[in-house]
Formats: sequence, C-alpha cells, structure tokens
Amino acid sequence: MKSRAKKIIATFLACLLILSSAGLSAYADETTTQNQSEATTESSVSKEEAQKTLEDQKKELEKKLEESEKLLASFKDDAKVTAEYIDALDEKIGYMNEELNVLDKQIAESQGKINQLNSQIDPLEKEINTLEAEYENAKEDFDKLNDEFDSTYNAYCLRLRAIYMSGTTSILAALLTSKDISQFINRLEMIRAVSLSDTKLLQKVNNEMEKIITKQDGLNEKKEVLLKAREKLSSKKDELKKQQDRIEANQEEIASKKISLSELRAQSDKLFAEYTQKTKMYTEFRNEDEELVKSVEDEIDALLSGLKSPDEVTTAADAKHNESSSDSSDSEESSLYSASNAVLNLTYPAPGHYAVSQEFGHYRNGKAHTGIDFPLSVGSKVVAAQKGIVVKVKRLNYSYGYYVMIYHGTDKSGRKIVTLYAHNSSILVSVGQSVKKGEQIAKGGSTGNSTGPHCHFELIMNGSKVNPKNYLSK
Repeated sequence: MKSRAKKIIATFLACLLILSSAGLSAYADETTTQNQSEATTESSVSKEEAQKTLEDQKKELEKKLEESEKLLASFKDDAKVTAEYIDALDEKIGYMNEELNVLDKQIAESQGKINQLNSQIDPLEKEINTLEAEYENAKEDFDKLNDEFDSTYNAYCLRLRAIYMSGTTSILAALLTSKDISQFINRLEMIRAVSLSDTKLLQKVNNEMEKIITKQDGLNEKKEVLLKAREKLSSKKDELKKQQDRIEANQEEIASKKISLSELRAQSDKLFAEYTQKTKMYTEFRNEDEELVKSVEDEIDALLSGLKSPDEVTTAADAKHNESSSDSSDSEESSLYSASNAVLNLTYPAPGHYAVSQEFGHYRNGKAHTGIDFPLSVGSKVVAAQKGIVVKVKRLNYSYGYYVMIYHGTDKSGRKIVTLYAHNSSILVSVGQSVKKGEQIAKGGSTGNSTGPHCHFELIMNGSKVNPKNYLSK
C-alpha cells in the first residue's frame, strides 16, 4: 500500500510538470517517513543470578561426585564390608540427594517463570487481537480513500490532457477571434469558470492526497505497533518453550538419578547390614523412606506441642493414682519434675549395655541421627531414664518400630523434658502410666528400621532433639 501511494505521488508530480509546460501553476509535495525500532529488554538480572547460583551448585556437586567415584573405585572387593567404604558410599548418596534438591529447585524456578510468562502471554494475545482488528478497520478505510482518490485523480488527468492538447495559444485565439465584446466577455467568463473548476479539482486532488498520506502514516504506525506486539509475543513463547524444555530435561535427569540413587541405597543397606552383623554394633539403616519418617516426626511434634505444664498433668494423674494406691508414700511424690535440673540426671536406658553403635549427629549422607544407639540382645531390659508419665506408645513396622515416649517435667529453665525409646520387641507400659527412674518399660528388640537388636534413645528439650550423652550416668 505504501509503494502504491508513492507511485501515485510520482505520477501526480509528473502531471504537474505537464501542467507547468502548459503555462499553469505547478504543485509539488515532499514526504519523509522515519522508521524507529525500539528494543525492549526485560530486566531479569536477579533471576539470572539465582539460576547461575543453582548451576554453580550443580557443577560443584558433579565435581564432588566424580571425586567420590574415584574414592569408591580405590577400594578392593574384600574391603567393601567396612565402615570406611560404607561411609564413602553414603557420602556419594548425600551428594546425589543434594543434586536432586538442586534439580527440584531449578524445576520450581522454571515453573515460576512459566507461570509469569503465561500471565503475560494471555493479555498480550488479547492486545494483539485488538490491534489486528484496528489495523484491518484502518486498512478498509484506507482502501476506500484510495478508490475515491483514483476517481478524482483520473478525472483530473483527463482534464490535464485536454489542457495540454488545447494549449495556451488556443485559449488566446478563442479570446482574440471573438466577433464582439459580448462574445469576448462570454468566452473570458467561460475560461475563468473552467480555470476555477480546474483549481477546485486540483484542490480536491491535493486534499485527498493529504488524507491518503495521513491515513498511510497512521496505518504504518498501527502496523508497526502490531509487529512489535507480535515480536514480543513470539519472544515470550520462545522463552516459555525454553523453560518447559528445561523442566522436561530436569525431570528426566531426576528420574535417571533416582534409579541410580535407589540402587546405591540398596547397596549401602546391604553392606551396612553385613557390617553390623559382623561387628554386632547394631543401629538403624541410613536410607529410610523420607515420607514415612516425616509422618512419624509430624505425629511426635503434634504430641510435644500439646504437652501441658507439670502442675496440670500431675494434678489429674496423681489424683487418679491416689484412688488406686494403698501406699501413701507413693502418692506424696509427684510423677513429674517442676523447674528442677534434677530432671536431667538420666540413667542409661539399657542397663549393662553402654557401648554406642551410633552417636548423635549426622550420617555421611547428610541425614540426621537424632539419638544414641545401644546394641543389646533381644529381650534385654529397657528402663525409664528418669521418672515421669508415659505419653505415647506406638507399634510400627517401620521407623522407630515399637517405641515409648515419657514426659519428665521441666528443668530450671522451664524446658519440657521428654525421652524416647525405640525398636523394642515388646512394650510393658501404657499411656498415662507413671513410671519411676530405672523402672522397666520395654524389652529390647529390632523392630522398625533396624539392622539388629538395639535401643535407640532420644532426649527432647522443648521439642528439640539434643545429644543425651552429657546427661547420662550409670
């Protein structure tokens, strides 16, 4: 359309030159069109930096995994049932767990970008639909204007041709050959009328030409806005596809790594079972289902958050105890400590079994071991580390297995003290029962997540698990 307008203008100017050669006034018009391209760059520095950080973490973990592979390869076959090899294997498992976490974060980040892009694409598509409608309407108006101009322009060209054919001499001859003054005046008026008509026709051509040029400029602006909107939409969709591809690639990598991780965990558990069987230093398997662990922890946390103060608990418990007890001396002593550090003077939970197979802390795979493990034989006595009230008895075939929790009261700082005894073969107490320090509460065993018979003992202060080591005495 723009080239057509330029062609029309060029022809019109040529006609004006013809008009000038016939002794009439010339008309010229110059048009200048400037196209400006605006580059819109969206600032996403912070997101790029965040992605870079995740990429750096991933590269660092890949490097550590390579080193871990070299270390594992350095062990001979007969040295694999050793603590050193199992620790090295667990360390690799820990790195792989971290790598999976990084991949999960990358997926979450890409999904966030996808959500943001979708929120931008929808309104942009609506905007483009509106712009396309406006452009089509403007184009229709422009086409109508062009048709009107073609009619006027063709009429004017015919007139120019007639003027050219008649020439200036013919006009003068028509005036000079008048028979009388009346005919001269009539012919002069006619020539003036024709000249006026030509001027009006020229003015109409000029006006319509200006309208076409103005309309053309407006149409070009609309087209430029539409093209930019389409380019922006295309860029957004390309970025959306990029993020979707990244998620798909990360998910495939996660699936592959989870298979490898599952195989490594099975290998670690197998070797660890053989190792603890050989050394008799039984403890928990280090690779347990995380969802099962979380469900148990959530249940325990809910219990701990609902513990009442020693005064509230003992009032009800001791009243019931008084009704059923014939020994008045028993009823005089509270079942719980209240604001006393004596509550932290704990006895060993498995008398005669003081060797520790697993300390409080973290495994090499990064998972926490929240207590101390004491290997023992099945049926060994498991006793209350301090006097208190049984607040939980649970029998599971996973995690802690058969376990007991006892509430002992509060220390000098007002912290609520609770102990936990896990993996028992049988439980001898019930919820709400008061127990004395050293009183048997269960029989040792290997239920739940266990490589062999042992007592897993935990000390919990105000809901947080702490190392019991410094609070135990024979």
